[in-house]
Amino acid sequence: MENDNYRASPLSNERLGQIVEDSASEVYVFSVEDFRFTLVNRGARENLQYSMDELRSLTPWDIKPGINETEFLELIMPLVSSELPVLHFNTVHRRKDGTEYDVAVQLQLIRSDDAPPVFFAAIQDVTNRNKIERELQDVSGRLNAILQNTRMAVFVMDDSQQCVFMNSAAEKLTGYRFEETQGRPLHDVIHHSYPDGRHFPLHECVIDRALPEENQVMGEETFVHKNGHFYPVGFTASPIRDDDGVAIGTIVEVRDISDELAARDAMHRFNDSLQIKVSEAIEERKRVEEQLLQAQKMEAIGQLTGGIAHDFNNLLQVIGGSLELLARDIGDNPRAQQRLENAMGGVARGAKLASHLLSFGRQQPLQPKSSNVGRLLLGMSDMLARSLGEAIEVETMASEDIWNCMIDSAQVENAVLNLAINGRDAMNGRGRLTIEASNAFLDERYASAHADLAPGQYVMIAVTDTGSGMSADTLERAFDPFFTTKEPGSGTGLGLSMVYGLAKQSGGHVNIYSEVGVGTTVRMYLPRTRSAEDTDVEAPFSHFPHQAGSAETILVVEDDAVVRTTAVETLREFGFTVVEAANAERALAIIESGTKVDLLFTDVVMPGTLRSPELARRAKQILPRMGVLFTSGYTENSIVHSGRLDDGVELLSKPYSNDQLFQKIGRVMAKIQKDILVQPNKPVKPETNVSQNCSWNVLVVEDEILIRMNLTEMLYELGAEVTEAGSLSEAQAAFTNGDFNIVITDISLPDGSAEHWVTELVNGGHQGVIISSGHPADGHLARHIAAKSVGILSKPYELSDVERCLAERQP
Repeated sequence: MENDNYRASPLSNERLGQIVEDSASEVYVFSVEDFRFTLVNRGARENLQYSMDELRSLTPWDIKPGINETEFLELIMPLVSSELPVLHFNTVHRRKDGTEYDVAVQLQLIRSDDAPPVFFAAIQDVTNRNKIERELQDVSGRLNAILQNTRMAVFVMDDSQQCVFMNSAAEKLTGYRFEETQGRPLHDVIHHSYPDGRHFPLHECVIDRALPEENQVMGEETFVHKNGHFYPVGFTASPIRDDDGVAIGTIVEVRDISDELAARDAMHRFNDSLQIKVSEAIEERKRVEEQLLQAQKMEAIGQLTGGIAHDFNNLLQVIGGSLELLARDIGDNPRAQQRLENAMGGVARGAKLASHLLSFGRQQPLQPKSSNVGRLLLGMSDMLARSLGEAIEVETMASEDIWNCMIDSAQVENAVLNLAINGRDAMNGRGRLTIEASNAFLDERYASAHADLAPGQYVMIAVTDTGSGMSADTLERAFDPFFTTKEPGSGTGLGLSMVYGLAKQSGGHVNIYSEVGVGTTVRMYLPRTRSAEDTDVEAPFSHFPHQAGSAETILVVEDDAVVRTTAVETLREFGFTVVEAANAERALAIIESGTKVDLLFTDVVMPGTLRSPELARRAKQILPRMGVLFTSGYTENSIVHSGRLDDGVELLSKPYSNDQLFQKIGRVMAKIQKDILVQPNKPVKPETNVSQNCSWNVLVVEDEILIRMNLTEMLYELGAEVTEAGSLSEAQAAFTNGDFNIVITDISLPDGSAEHWVTELVNGGHQGVIISSGHPADGHLARHIAAKSVGILSKPYELSDVERCLAERQP
C-alpha cells in the first residue's frame, strides 16, 4: 500500500520525470497510434538539436535515415505481437543539422490497464565506442595479417610456458596445428630431444629462460618436427610484460636456418678459398714485382753498358785504325811487329768485350735470317773441339724435324761457344758437355710467369754440363753483367749476360737449371719462323770493278775528331777521295753545294738536330745513286728496330779493322758502281700523274714516327715540300705560321682528336685536307668525305695512293 501511495503521489511523478529528464541515456516515448514522440529527454533533445515542440511532429523513422516507415513497422512487429519483451538493435540517428551518430536501441512496448500503450526507447550514443571497435578491429586485422603472412614462425606462451598462439608459419615449420599444441608446454612438443636421441630437459632450454630471467635471448637450436626429423632453427625469445612491467608470457620468433647454415658453410669454404687465392695473388704480385725490378735493373744496366760500349768502341776504333796505319811504317822490324800484333790483339779483345756489353743491353745490331739451328750446331763441332780441349767429351744432338728460326747465326754461334766455355770451366776442364736442339712449345701459363715472353712455338738450344753447379744465390745473379764465380782474371762475367741479351733481343727466352754437385743446363728459346732456310753466303769482296780511287768520293761524317781523322786517313790510304764533316748539318750542306759524293759514310749517333737517318734520306733525294754506309758502336733505335737492322741498311759496327772497312765499302760500292759508270750521279725526279706546274707545300700530321717518315719520303719523291708534326698542337702552330696547300693528317693524335680542327679547315675554305687513317670515319668527317670536302688516304697505302690523293686535291 505504501508503494502504491508513493507512486501515486505527485512528488513521486515529479521525481520520476526528473530522473528521465536527467538520464545519461537518450529516452524516447512515442505513441502506438501515430508513432509521434510524446516524451524526449534533455540528452536526446540536445544531441538531436530539436526542441520538444519540433519533436512532437516527428516519428522514429524521421530521425533514422537508414530505416523507412515500412521497415520500422516490420522491425517492431515482435514487440507488437509480444514475441519479445525488449527489442535490441543498432542504427543511426540524424541531427537537425544533418550530421549523424551511431546508436544502440533498447525498445519496449509498455502496456498498462489504466493507460494506453506506448513505446519506450532507451538509446545509447555509441559513436565513439564503434569508432574504437573499428580501430581495434583494424589493428587486429593488420596484426593478424602480419602474423599469418610472415615467413617467421611466431609462438606465444603464457606464464606457465604453455602455448597460447602459433601462426601459420609456425604450423608449417613444426608440422603441428595450433589445436595440437594449445595448452601444452611448447618445449615438450618440439624441443624435447637432442639430435643424438638424448632427452632434452626443460631446465637446459635457453628459450624457456626468457620468462623467468625476464631477458631477451637469441641463439640457434635444433627442433624436432612432427614427423621426427631434426632441423636447425634460429630464435629470439622475448618476455611479454603487462602494464606494470611484470612478465606474463613469452613470444618466440623462429626461422629454419638449414639454407643459412649451408650458405654459411659455403661462405666459409669460399672465404678459405679466397684467402688461398689472395695469398697466391700476393705471391704472384711479389713475383711480378720482382720480375719488374729485375727487368728495370737489367734495362738500366743495359742503357749504361750501351753508352759505355759506344765510347769504348770509339776509342778502340782510334787505336785499331792508328795501329793498322802504323803497321805500314814499321817495315821489317820483328820486335816492332810483335808489339804491334800484341796491341792489335788487345783491340780485338776489347772489341769482343764491347760486343758482349751491347748484347746484354740488347743493342747489338742483329742481321737475322731464317736458319736451321741443327745444321748450325753440327757445323760448330770442330770449333768446339779446338776451344774446349780433348778432356771435354762433347755430344751434339738435333731433332730431324727441327723448325727454322730467325736468328743472327754469328751471334748464336758466339752464345753457344760462351755457354760451352762456361761449362768447361765449371767442369775444371774435364767432363761431358751436351748440346741439344729441339722444338718446344711455351704455353700461356709458363709465359705469364716470365716477363716479356709470348706463348708459342720456339726452337730450344740446351747446353748441359756435368760441372759443380750453382747455388740459389748464384743463380739469382747469373745474368748480371760482370758477375762471375771464377778467379780474378779468369773471366769477364759477361758470357751469360751476352746470352741473356741475345735471347731477349731475338724475341726469345733463356733460363738456367742447376744443382750443386750435379751440373747446369742453360736453355735458350728462339722464336720459330715458317720461312724457308736462307742458305745464301756472302762471298768476301776482293777487288773493285775498276781501280779504287779513280772515281769514288766518300763523305765521312763523324763528330769525334780523332775517330774521324783515323777513318779519313785509312780511306785515303785506300785511294779514295775523302770529304769530311763533323755533323749532319755540315754534311748536308756539302751535298747541297753540288759536291760529287759516291758514298756517305756516317756515324749513327751524333749531336745536333739533324739525325743521321734523316741526313741519309735527304742526301739520297739529291743524289739517288749515292751509297750509304752507317757506322756506330751504339745504334740506339735510329736504324735498328726490334733488335734488327732496318731493311736495306748497311752497318759497319765499331771497332772495325781496315780489312772490314774495305770489304764493307766494296760491297756497298759494288751495288752502285754500274749506275755510277753509266750515268752521272745527279738528282732524278720521278714522273708522276701530279701536274708539274703545281707547287705542293704539305703539312704531314702523324704521331707514329715510322709512318710519318715513310709518308714524308713518298711526298719528297713526288716533288713536294714537307713539314712534319707529331701532335695536334704542333700541327696547329705550324699551320698558323706556314702556307700549306695540302694538309695530310691522322685523326687520333696524342693530345686529342683532329676532327674539330679538320672541320674548321674545311669550313674555312681549305680544299687540300686529306685524312690518313686506318679506321672508318664517322660524324662530321664522314659527311665531309661524302661531300668530297676532304680526301681520304686509307692505311696501309702505297706511293700510288698518295699520288692519287694529291691529284684529287689538285686545284
